[in-house]
Amino acid sequence: MRRGLIAASLVVAACASAGPPPGGPEDRSPPKLLRVTPDTNAVNFGSKEVTFTFDETINDRGTDAQDVTNMFLVSPSDGTPRVDYHRSRIDVRPRHGFRPNTAYTITLLPGLTDLHNNTMKAGTVIVFSTGPTIPTLRITGTAFDWSAESPLSKALIEAVTPDSVIYIAQADSLGRFAVGPLTPGSYLVRATVDQNNNHRADRGEAFDTVRVNAPQSAPLELLTASRDTLPARIASVSVADSLTLRVVFDRLLDPAQQLPATNFHLAGADSVAIPITAVRTPRDEAALQRAQQQAAADSARRADSLAGRPRPPVAPTAPANAARADSTPKPSRPPPFTTISLVLGRPLAPNANYRLRVTTVRALSLRETGSERTFFTPKPAPPPAADSTAPRGVPPAGAPPGGAPPAGTPPAGTPPRRP
Repeated sequence: MRRGLIAASLVVAACASAGPPPGGPEDRSPPKLLRVTPDTNAVNFGSKEVTFTFDETINDRGTDAQDVTNMFLVSPSDGTPRVDYHRSRIDVRPRHGFRPNTAYTITLLPGLTDLHNNTMKAGTVIVFSTGPTIPTLRITGTAFDWSAESPLSKALIEAVTPDSVIYIAQADSLGRFAVGPLTPGSYLVRATVDQNNNHRADRGEAFDTVRVNAPQSAPLELLTASRDTLPARIASVSVADSLTLRVVFDRLLDPAQQLPATNFHLAGADSVAIPITAVRTPRDEAALQRAQQQAAADSARRADSLAGRPRPPVAPTAPANAARADSTPKPSRPPPFTTISLVLGRPLAPNANYRLRVTTVRALSLRETGSERTFFTPKPAPPPAADSTAPRGVPPAGAPPGGAPPAGTPPAGTPPRRP
């Protein structure tokens, strides 16, 4: 009996001894890709799927962009790929299976997570062929958000052959892309802002297309923007200051067009024309602001020089077309816009009705049309209210001591009138 109690006590003591918490330390490491079958650059591949094997269980509870299916691109594409989840193994194949004698690219995008929501920061790309060779050609370039003049991260890139075979890729964080491998020929290359992350170009998404022959002579520049077939019309007119109107159009305008002042007509209710001396695009406004800042800096340096004060050193400016290797790329063409400024020859009357007409303006769709818009200038500002806090009988500031003389009192020093 006593031996049984001693044994039980030892078991309890052992269970209560210090040790790591149940389950071990917290997992903070993202999943690791152990291997891919087949190896990259493999030829004569004959299996039905490509297998990605990880070092731990992958989370299959993601939705939308984090859905496991959305983590893989198969190129050439025949629709949404088939992705089979097996905990730490994922099998991928084209929608309708691999075609014979075809080179494929399968891309694992960054974003897969484990059961502790640790995210893989990097993806991987494998290239293989169901035939005996792999082509070496690729179409490369940079995709931009044209209006923002910035690289388009994660842009959907498609290269379509004349017989409608679609090769796809995704741009990196700087908008750079490479789609292929491809055989020599003509391709329609399209960049799309993939807003819903479904790896398809949908109606209403900003895009750009260009036709290119592979091998290409130079990297492509794809300028995505909202494009439709409609013309641009005046959406609103507002008074920016006493001599400037701000005009907003309902469609992006072609930045290559000229906008002369004679293309606009402004008149009041009496039909008297108001002269328009200049038309400024957003790029013109930015250039004007830079010139004004430079003029102010030059004026300050001249004042310092005349006053004998030391002048601050002038920072050297690089040429406008100079670009460092590590700088963010910019589009080579000026961006489209919806807003322009009209500089007037004389101020407009307050609280008045005016009508602005544009004779011809070209939208980004290259359709030209005219339009007009009626607008009202704002009412004049009310006069400042009298100071109601001043005590009664106290003359306002600047009044002569003793207050103003009664009405009809002759000026001081005037001799009295005789009766």
